[in-house]
Amino acid sequence: MQEIQKIIDLLDKSIKEDPNNLITWWEIIKDWYDEKVDEYREIINNSKNWLLNYQMSLQEQTGISNLKIKYTWALWYFIEVSKTNVSKIPDDFIHRQTLVNASRFTTLKLKEFEQKLIEWESLLFEREYNIFSEIREEILKEFWSIKKLSQKTAFMDFEASLAQVAYENNYTKPTISENKTIEIESWRHSIIEQNWEEFISNNLALNQEDYIHIITWPNMWWKSTFLRQNALIVLLTHIWSFVPAKKAHIPIVDKIFSRVWAQDNLYLWQSTFMVEMQEVANIINNSTENSFVIIDEVWRGTSTYDGMSLAWAILKTNHDKIKAKTLFATHYHELVDKSASLKWVTNHSVAVGENEDNLVFLRKIIPWAIKKSYWIEVARIAWLWPTVIKEARAMLKELELEHNIWKANQLSLINIDLENMWKTQDREEDKQLNMLKEEIESIDINNLTPLSALNKISELVERFKRREVE
Repeated sequence: MQEIQKIIDLLDKSIKEDPNNLITWWEIIKDWYDEKVDEYREIINNSKNWLLNYQMSLQEQTGISNLKIKYTWALWYFIEVSKTNVSKIPDDFIHRQTLVNASRFTTLKLKEFEQKLIEWESLLFEREYNIFSEIREEILKEFWSIKKLSQKTAFMDFEASLAQVAYENNYTKPTISENKTIEIESWRHSIIEQNWEEFISNNLALNQEDYIHIITWPNMWWKSTFLRQNALIVLLTHIWSFVPAKKAHIPIVDKIFSRVWAQDNLYLWQSTFMVEMQEVANIINNSTENSFVIIDEVWRGTSTYDGMSLAWAILKTNHDKIKAKTLFATHYHELVDKSASLKWVTNHSVAVGENEDNLVFLRKIIPWAIKKSYWIEVARIAWLWPTVIKEARAMLKELELEHNIWKANQLSLINIDLENMWKTQDREEDKQLNMLKEEIESIDINNLTPLSALNKISELVERFKRREVE
């Protein structure tokens, strides 16, 4: 501060606390700073006393007690006399304007005073402007010192704000390195956690051998929370901020790309899908293996085949050529199966608790794909009418029966009577299904590893399709 202290002192002595917004007008410079300014102000201020004294002398001279000296921007100073007293005016009064109930006049003495007042005000305006210009020149001489100090002050304010937020919300200092691994342990969302008593934290691990995560789960807000908060932690790390996590190891990232929102631009004749494809094109054209990418759907609003094909092509291009660390959220369950051919892709989902009546979305990310969409359950949570939910479940039951319930990706919350279904089959098929049912019931779920469970399910599905019981 020492290098600009003289500027601070100058401004403190010279410029009013609340100066006029127009620098070519008066009321900018403080009293007692400049003798000429004080002199002109005193003359102008004393002009009010002169006008009052002159008005009193005219009232005494004419005998008109209600005679007034007034001012307007158009006429400046004038003498106003009521209509009933116009006959009493002296011969030296000069007529200026006639109104319905009054007339306005001036005198040579008043005009002379007016001219002097204009000159004094003009001198004051010019003097204040010149002083202001001189002060401005003095400030410009210290431009680089002021700029340097302002940058330091702004950075200190920025760092202090980050420090305060980190202290009040229990943030952690992340580690930064040049390797390719992102590891975030027990991250939280910095905004949402302020409104939740118990925020469910999650982990993220991306590296050169596992740099794309496909995220499948119910179409609810937690998906966007997961994607955005991981990107936010990467961003916070790169601006030297602590992060809302228990531990974070973040590599140097060249760019962060996001495709997480659906909007159109009708003014430019661009549909929602067109805007989303432009965003994806920007990611494909500009991301590198050092980038961090979050994608929330490659649009579900297209036809199933078109949308799935685009999602797959984008995913594979990133996997084979770009290799950016990516969180790819999707409802295309076919993408989960297809991604098995991609070496550096893993599937993740949100844990879901089920009972006979409803679901509980646990908001905990697990290394396992969900091949159900839970659309009806989400609609129920959104308070859609019970009659609508009931009708949807009935329709779902019909569709599942028509397309083979074992292939259905949508969760069925209805109780389908398998016994009655089996009675409609021939005797041999009934025997096979019963054997398969018994084998399913005999599985000890608690002693199965996730991989073993996946293999067992795959085996049972294939055997059900062939109707073969070994």
